[in-house]
Amino acid sequence: MAQQQPRTRLEQRFQNAHMSVREFCAAFDQAANDLGERVSVSESQAKRWLAGKSELPRPAACRVLAHWWGEPTATLLGPPLAEVEPAPTRTEEELIVTAGRESVEHALTAASALDPSALEQLHAEAQRAARAYYTTPPLALLGDLVRLRDSVYTQLDRTNKPRQKAELYLIAGQVCGLLSSVSWDLGHPEVADEQARAAHTYGSVIDHASLLAWARALQVTVTFWSGRPRRAVAIAEAALAIAPAGTARARLHFVHARALSMIGARQEVATALDDAADELDRAGDDPFLDEVGGELGFDRSRRALCAGASYVCLGDGDRAAAEAATALELFAARPPAQRWVAGELGAQVDLAAARTLRGDLAGTEEALTPVFELSPDRRTEALSRRLAILAHALGSTRYRGAVEARRLGEQIEEFTAASLARITARPAITAGE
Repeated sequence: MAQQQPRTRLEQRFQNAHMSVREFCAAFDQAANDLGERVSVSESQAKRWLAGKSELPRPAACRVLAHWWGEPTATLLGPPLAEVEPAPTRTEEELIVTAGRESVEHALTAASALDPSALEQLHAEAQRAARAYYTTPPLALLGDLVRLRDSVYTQLDRTNKPRQKAELYLIAGQVCGLLSSVSWDLGHPEVADEQARAAHTYGSVIDHASLLAWARALQVTVTFWSGRPRRAVAIAEAALAIAPAGTARARLHFVHARALSMIGARQEVATALDDAADELDRAGDDPFLDEVGGELGFDRSRRALCAGASYVCLGDGDRAAAEAATALELFAARPPAQRWVAGELGAQVDLAAARTLRGDLAGTEEALTPVFELSPDRRTEALSRRLAILAHALGSTRYRGAVEARRLGEQIEEFTAASLARITARPAITAGE
């Protein structure tokens, strides 16, 4: 008669030992005696243990079972364990053949590579995203960037070619950097900082100096806007020590100047702006930043934008107005399909702030007209922060009681109430729906 399948681990061990129930009880009594436990088991109780139809025995019986079988009682009274058959002994010839087959399989896995066209496609999509940053609303761009990043991660799992992995890490760093910019535009500085750090990590993995510098510049921007300008200065100075010449260093010098202006370091700001201008004269041949362009690039319109914002922070209305006007002129010279909407309107706010510093509230209202007309899906965090600085100036003692100042303050409040940061913070489904 075929032996029934064991119902418990104890019955499994019992069957493997080829014991009878009577022998089981006798062996249990002997184990109890060896332990000095005054406990015994009847055949009916033993059958219940073997079948798994009994509650956990008394403590003394548990100690005897565990000592006898070398396993916890809970395991013994639980389900049987899967029996693992011992691996068959192999001859030397079988070992040699198997080793050869395993070597070939591993080599084929190591040789797994992507079709070059797949990498070209990812590079092209990343470049389009970098250039679309200027013209596409942040929320619309966010989904595309996340999908592109996930595609890069998938391809990283499909190749073992070091050069292909390096290219994919470069694309991943670029996309994470763009996600940092978009996250900041949407009013999520912590996420923006995380994305910038991720981009920097990818740059470290492949030792890519331009990616490292760009990622640090993004981090500096998020940091000084988050109210930590001294920390931003430290990050910028450390990055400048190793950044390559040209576009990478120019951008770092300009964001360095922005951070310095927030702590009132007037002379250091002037030096940083001069250094940035010198680097910009040497820019244009970076195979990564200049080749990709868009949000990765840095031209004279952005130079003027950064300089104008720095002078606003320093309270220098004349220089701020001149730089903001230059930025607007350079932005306007671009084809409509390539104009950076947020940057151009940032220059409008800086021009308004400069006019406020000079006591020209009528000019302030004029400069802000196109800003207040901006649709909510383009009201970035940088614009909101610039307007907050302007609102602070309008609320100063100098303009207390001025009708224009009060009206502008109300318009700024209405603008920021419908900014991207406020919109994206709202729940997807409102209460009651």
